[in-house]
Amino acid sequence: MPRLRFAFLIALLVSASAASAQGRTGRVRGMVVDSLLGAPLPGAEVRLVQGNRRSVTDSTGRFVLDSVAPGEWSVAFRHPSLDSLGITTPAVPVRVFAGATSTVTLATPAFEEYRDRWCADTPDSLTSTVAYGGVFSRNQARVRVVVSVSWMLGSATGSASRPGTVRTIVDGDRTIWIACGIPSGAWIHATVVDSTHRLSAYMHMGPRGIAVRDLVVADGVAPLSGVVTDSEGRVVRGARVSVVETPVTSQTDATGGFVLRDAPDGTITLDVRAAGYRPWVETVTAASERFAIVLQPLPEVSSDIPSGSDYLRLLQRSARDGVQLLIGDALSGESAALETLPPAGTCHWWLDGRPVSREFFVAQPHWTWRALELYPRGADAPPEFGSTGCPVALLWTSAADW
Repeated sequence: MPRLRFAFLIALLVSASAASAQGRTGRVRGMVVDSLLGAPLPGAEVRLVQGNRRSVTDSTGRFVLDSVAPGEWSVAFRHPSLDSLGITTPAVPVRVFAGATSTVTLATPAFEEYRDRWCADTPDSLTSTVAYGGVFSRNQARVRVVVSVSWMLGSATGSASRPGTVRTIVDGDRTIWIACGIPSGAWIHATVVDSTHRLSAYMHMGPRGIAVRDLVVADGVAPLSGVVTDSEGRVVRGARVSVVETPVTSQTDATGGFVLRDAPDGTITLDVRAAGYRPWVETVTAASERFAIVLQPLPEVSSDIPSGSDYLRLLQRSARDGVQLLIGDALSGESAALETLPPAGTCHWWLDGRPVSREFFVAQPHWTWRALELYPRGADAPPEFGSTGCPVALLWTSAADW
């Protein structure tokens, strides 16, 4: 009899334990890794595909999903910087047990997957970068397009030992442009031409080694609107907003807003400039979208440095000993010329009267150039720009008020 009672008690305890476990939840803990950068990915949104449980990775790429019911789940993640590159990652299955912690590691595809897909059969099959995108016709016409790609280096010095591989392929019912062998950190200019259209896009080869941009060919025009603010959230009044390589332009009002009523309905490049701010140049493909543009301030400088409106003073310096002043036809050419025009060893770079980095200097689109001052001997430069140790380069653009 005592044995039966003992067995009965054991059965009750086991049953109670099982009932308690059924009502308990588990958790999912893990890390998100950016395989393209070889580092953890902070700020990624992690979610359970079948539910509304979400978390955001911390500075070390780690995350925790609490109160997850026991069962089979799928975990996925996304990040704005990956979305802009069109990078998607498959969900990873995970099994959750009551009262336990399940671990999972999420990662982006490796760069080799993109290289093998787009560049494997080219002379640049071992490239460390790849740029690509679709070419679409908004009016559904099947147009024959010619895509050309050029690039200029940013922070890197020198130039590519040879041009990279540029080609278009047909993938199902779409055309894809591909460029392999582009130097890391380069600014890329992709141009599409058919019998009636011409459009171009600018992009930068970021640290992941991938640049993606769809090129949309379209007829007609559509309104484009937005608001321009500074990095502190203040509206920027009087900023000039234009569509590159077109006469379409506008100016922001007292609220920072602007409207471009006749913007081409396809891929366009917006150029936004305001006194005291770095130019904002971006390729977009959404004429009906309302854009929120944030301008970054130029570095503060002393008041005795001439402003961009001091064009007459610039002309007066044209007779100064040791200066090379290029204007008009002498300054025509592609943007890549800013790599070669300044003297070797130039280490002081000025844009519209303000000091900038070399990378920002050489990235200025050629259609904005107005004048280029070069001082091979830094000592020959005016005192406000002078440097006794190395050559000085000054670029004046349409952002300057003259």
